[in-house]
Amino acid sequence: MKKLLIGLLLIAPISAFADDFGASIPEWKDFCPTAFVDVKEPKGIVGKLNVTAAYWYQRRVDFENGLEECQEFLNNDERFTCYENLKLKQFKENTDYNARIEAQQQAASIQEMSSMQDTMLPINHYLQNIGRFQANEFR
Repeated sequence: MKKLLIGLLLIAPISAFADDFGASIPEWKDFCPTAFVDVKEPKGIVGKLNVTAAYWYQRRVDFENGLEECQEFLNNDERFTCYENLKLKQFKENTDYNARIEAQQQAASIQEMSSMQDTMLPINHYLQNIGRFQANEFR
């Protein structure tokens, strides 16, 4: 009888929280670069110019609001679904952000290459016409 009572005392708390074990609560550090884990609201002129910090701060605020919405669900299945949707939304936003950054870098490299061509044009023109300025010994 003692063993049964002890077994019930050990199993009862575990079974009460068993539904929460499946629903892992997402954490902000899983979705942002390490430099922006503890990002604060950008303030002042310098803060307003730091577009990247402002972006990650807004993402963090949206993430925390999403967590609060998920925690309002009383049903564990609904809460788990909400957490999964929040994770999917964050992964999609990361994918979109990375694509945007890559497009900006490609545009910058194309612009840099075209500016290099503009500066190389006089040299290129000179190299193409160098034969005209040399004496033609093979006539």
